[in-house]
Amino acid sequence: MTVIKKGVDEHMVIILVFVALFLIVNLPIYTRKYLTQSIANYCARKQGQGVQINCLSRIEWLRLYPLKKVCLVLLWGICLWIAVGGTILTIRDSRRTYVLLTAIFWIITLTSLYPLWKYICLPYHCAVVLNKTQSKQELKAALQGEYFEKVNFEHKSLSRDFYVLMSKNWVVIDGYMIPRHGIEKIYYLHEPPFVRHEQIQFVFSNGETFFLHSDGSPDNELRQKEIANLLHQICPLVIEKEKDDPQASMRKDQALLYHRMNYKGKFRRTLWFVPAVIALNILMPICFGKIWILYDLFMIGVLVWQLFYTYKMKGIEEKMQTGEYKICPYCKRLVLKQETFCSHCHHDVHEGPTSLDQQEQQDENKQ
Repeated sequence: MTVIKKGVDEHMVIILVFVALFLIVNLPIYTRKYLTQSIANYCARKQGQGVQINCLSRIEWLRLYPLKKVCLVLLWGICLWIAVGGTILTIRDSRRTYVLLTAIFWIITLTSLYPLWKYICLPYHCAVVLNKTQSKQELKAALQGEYFEKVNFEHKSLSRDFYVLMSKNWVVIDGYMIPRHGIEKIYYLHEPPFVRHEQIQFVFSNGETFFLHSDGSPDNELRQKEIANLLHQICPLVIEKEKDDPQASMRKDQALLYHRMNYKGKFRRTLWFVPAVIALNILMPICFGKIWILYDLFMIGVLVWQLFYTYKMKGIEEKMQTGEYKICPYCKRLVLKQETFCSHCHHDVHEGPTSLDQQEQQDENKQ
């Protein structure tokens, strides 16, 4: 009976873990979809009644910023509790493992205190850029009497995943609030080498910038047209070609997310892990036993392979940027642009891709 009960408890734990993971992944999307429609209905109802409203607090919930603040405070409190408890435990039993873990949690607790305080005190995270220059009262006054309407799209993925609210002076895109006045220009990059991921950059009149990334496929003309029309309603100057944007390559080098970088940026980011891997390779066997040397060897192998691969692809990428080479779609090697047959595998490469992103897009389409 005890064995059966134990098995049931283990299955319940597994089910709860899967439910929690499902909620973590999907809760922001469903919340944003529901609240966007709710704000549009609320504004339509109050406008019909002639009532002055302020939707700033409701917009703040589109990306769950109040909930994020509570969760971050709780996590910081847990780290502090573990650090204090580890200190007491270390005084009683000064094992090397206890000392190391206590030091790690104290470092996390102390170094995260100021960024956490700064994040909590920042007024209205949904008002990007402006929340750094304006107070809560100024932002509330700017939103007073603004009635938002939901923007509908014909493209299926846009109508399903891209939630936009628009008023006379403001537009809310996926929970980010952008002023319709005060934007100097907008970059909407959806052509090569930005084939796989669209990027929208808002340049404010004070020189500040804000990036809005999309994971959608930009190879649909209707999608591009509808997004471009939306951006033109915010600012008349919308740049849609990379050649008009000299800083586009630099932005891709310094992208926040690893998969949106080019290989030059990926190689640099991989180099950052070298000191961390060296430190872990030294500390893990000392603290947890010599068996962890096998884990160290695995980490070193992965890091060396990643460095070699990104460095090799960076060289290919730099050669292709000169416009003299293209990629053979069969053997994935570089071929001179004027050649019609690959010198390596002898296949016809007359219509070969001229960028790594184009090659990756073709591979995805074949799958």
